[in-house]
Parts: sequence; C-alpha cells; structure tokens
Amino acid sequence: MSKPPAQATGLTLRDLFREVAARAPEALAVVDGETRLSFAELEARIDAYAKALLNLGVARGDRVAMLVPPSLDFWVALHAATSIGAIWVGVNPRYQQRDFAHLLEDSAPAVLLAVSPFDDRDYCAELRPLLPNACAIVCHGTPSAGALALSDVLAAGAAVSDADLAAARARVDPEDAAVIVYTSGTTGRPKGAMLSHRAIVSSARANAAWMGADDLARSVCAAPVNHVGAINNICTNVLAAGGTLIFHPRVDLPALGALSRQEKPTYLVSSPTGFAMMMSNPRSIGERLRHTRLIVFGGAMTALSVLEQIAPYGSRLSSVYGQTETCGIITHTDPGDALEAHAETIGRPLAGAEARIAGADGAEVPVGETGEIQIRGPHVMSGYFRNPQATAEAFTADGFLRTGDLGRRRPDGNLVFVGRLKEMFKSGGYNVYPVEVEQAICEHPAVALAAVVPMDHPTFQEVGMAFVEPRPGASVTGDELRDFLKARIANYKVPKAFEIQAELPKLPNSKIDKMSLRALAAERATTVA
Repeated sequence: MSKPPAQATGLTLRDLFREVAARAPEALAVVDGETRLSFAELEARIDAYAKALLNLGVARGDRVAMLVPPSLDFWVALHAATSIGAIWVGVNPRYQQRDFAHLLEDSAPAVLLAVSPFDDRDYCAELRPLLPNACAIVCHGTPSAGALALSDVLAAGAAVSDADLAAARARVDPEDAAVIVYTSGTTGRPKGAMLSHRAIVSSARANAAWMGADDLARSVCAAPVNHVGAINNICTNVLAAGGTLIFHPRVDLPALGALSRQEKPTYLVSSPTGFAMMMSNPRSIGERLRHTRLIVFGGAMTALSVLEQIAPYGSRLSSVYGQTETCGIITHTDPGDALEAHAETIGRPLAGAEARIAGADGAEVPVGETGEIQIRGPHVMSGYFRNPQATAEAFTADGFLRTGDLGRRRPDGNLVFVGRLKEMFKSGGYNVYPVEVEQAICEHPAVALAAVVPMDHPTFQEVGMAFVEPRPGASVTGDELRDFLKARIANYKVPKAFEIQAELPKLPNSKIDKMSLRALAAERATTVA
C-alpha cells in the first residue's frame, strides 16, 4: 500500500485561514518585534507574496524552500506558497553543508527564500552552489550576487491580477501536499514527509477542540520552523483557534522572559529539554509561566519530579505524543488527569484518529502487553516525497502508520510510551528500553537530562551506557546514579557505564543527538568489563 486511505475534510490551509479571518478580521493575528498585524493586514501580505511567487513561475506542486528563523516572514511565505498549490519546505539556519545538500537535492525547489545574512552567515551565497541554476533565490535582507531582493520580487508580483491569483487557488485540492517536513534523522538520512492540506487542517481543528480557544489565545513561537513542533503544534493550532502568534527568532531565555511579560502568552509547547532550560533559571520559569494556561509537552517522557516543579505555577498540563508523520500531536492526556498520568502515559488518540498496539504478526496485543504503536486517521502523512519504497514500508495493509515506537495500553485506556523500536537492545537476553532507564535517571534531583544507548559487552552482548547532563550548579557521579537506580529498576537495566557531560549534544530541533552518543559509546566499549 502506497498511502493511507483518503479522508478529505474539504478544507485547504487557505480555507482554514479565511474561515478564521472572516470571523474577526481586525483581531490581532501576529506579533513580530514592533510589527503587529490583524488578520486582515496579514491576509493582504499573504496575497501580495502569493502574487510574487506566481510571477516567478511557481506552479502547483512546485517546492518553495525557505531558510528562516521563527518570524512573520515564515508565516506569510508558508500561507502564500500553499495557497497557490506550491509545497513549502522549511530549512533550518542551524544546518551545515551536509544537511543543506541532502535537503535541497531531495526536495529540488523551484525557489529558495532566505533570510540573509542571519547570525553572521550569508546564506544566499552559501546555498547558491547547492541549487540548480533554474532555482531563483529571493533574499529577505541584503541579497548576494545572483539573488533577488524581496522588495523587487514583491513589486513585480503586483502585475499579477486578482483573477489569476483566484484561479491558481481554485486548483488546490485538500489532498495536495502543503508542506514537506524532513524527519530528524536520528537513525539515518532524513526523509521528506508529505503533509497534505487535509492532514494539517484536520490536526489543527482536532487539537484546537480539546485545548480550547481561551488556552490557545496567545503563544510564542521560537522553535525551528522546519519542524512540526512549530508548524503544527504551535502555529496552526493557534490559527485554528483564532489566536495570536508571537514570533521570536531564537530560544533566548532572558529575551523570552521579557517577551512573556509584555505579551502574556497562554499556551506553551515544551519538552524535557525545554523544562531543563527553564528550571536552570528560576526567574525565567516564573516569567514564562505567569500567564500560561496550558502546557503540552512531549519529545520524550517527562519525569514526575520535573512536573511537580511545574505544576505549582497553575497551568493545565498535558503529555502528548506525535511524529512528523502525524502532523505532530496525535495523542494527549486529559489536562484534568493526575500528575502521575502525565508523567507515565501519552494519553489517548486525538479525535478522529485510531491507535492500536500491534504485535510482530500485526494483530493487536492484549492490554498491558508491549507492541508497536500504530496510527490511522486523517491527520497522517500522505507518504515520503519521491520515496515509494519507504512509503510502502511505513503503512500496514489496512492503512495504519507504523510509527516504529513501542507502547502498551493501560487498563484505564491511556497509552504508555515504552521506547523506540530501533533503540531497544537486549542485555543478557533481556529487553532493555532506554526511555524507561532515562526516566528513572531523571528522577535524581541533580539530573537535568539523560540519554541511554547500547554498547557491546563481552558477556552480555550489549549493555547500556548513560550520558547525563546535570542541572546547573549540581554535580553527580556514576556511582551515585548506579546506587540510585538499583532501588528503582531491574539490575539488568542499570547502565554499566555513565558519562557526565556539561551539555548533551543536540540536533537542530533540540532533540538529543543519539547517533553521536552511539558512536561515542562504541569508542568507550573496550573500557567496560
């Protein structure tokens, strides 16, 4: 099977935007520095940008790549491109040459939009050699040789009539791909997940329904915009609720604290890494959460001890689970659940989605048993761009997405995230799931983050090695952690080696870089008896 059954909502991203804007055209839609735009003003900018893209020759199905920090530029360009049937592809400014080369070769964009220079890098010049001559580069900033200035491109776009713009938009179908998001590449080369208009709109509406318009009223987006965390979990969810997006170009705790004092955001998307950063600065966490009504967190299981420090600030909490391939959030705990449920489970499927725990034979396993988490519903990707083999492998014959993640269902119906299938290893014949061990390590009061990876062992075949990042000002040793874990998890799960690092390596999307840690563990294997 090449893709899941179509479950069209009949809505494109353009339809969603128009639906929201028509309800309150003068409501505040976007804040970016000193710029504050209503939905009507934002729509005018989107229309002008869409005409500019049409004038450049962009057609339905063409890819429009954009290298940009979280900003109004991103939000305008995404809606402009998708409204005329182009497929928007985000490029992270933190990428290096190898990352750029793979993404641009695979996506083959017709146009590259770049905010340049940014952080002392001239991206227009840096990326020109990686692009075919036919690919136009539009510079949001000071253009290098061979790049077009945004102001000139917008001025030329004014020649496109309203009728031509309307005709291009009329040809867009909800099943068309709107965005290609490249997977994080933690286990191999990133693949481009095609997220249709149908999938993105279905996801946003379902999330807005359970989160509530009041809680989604205002949110800061400082996350990389090439990732579903920003595109879907923050921006499109807030749009579906008619809320205000507040952009900031990078994660900078003092600046975000000041921005939160000024703009009073009500909705926050976080992770164990995000919580660790906030808790490193007590003043910052108070500023960030003073007006927050809802915090959703995922990316990995969050220790109960961490949530106990967040809960007193009074926000509703929800543990969520999702992937690039599910448009982000696909399960969530009920904000009214006890802290234990938020710490230990990922809740139930989003409205309209189905989740099952499947064994090796594909059949659903009984409650309490571990199997692969599989998802079906309108929020799921259409497939991987130009990769039919990977697409076929990603879906079961009856249309469920194989997530590659392991879980189990509790008697209360909540799902438990056990770990990633590719990360599980056997030690002396026993299955070890790194997520369980990492969560236990993070219960230690001196620990901010932990990552467990397998390494070869002469007796047990594989054993765990734990890399640990202490909290600021705290210290801990491997022996202390080993003693701490002995009373909490089975002895075969306790890592045989610990390495304390001031900061764990991160991918551009802020997830821990386990590929580099696996390589480091392989180097250390000869020293562990």
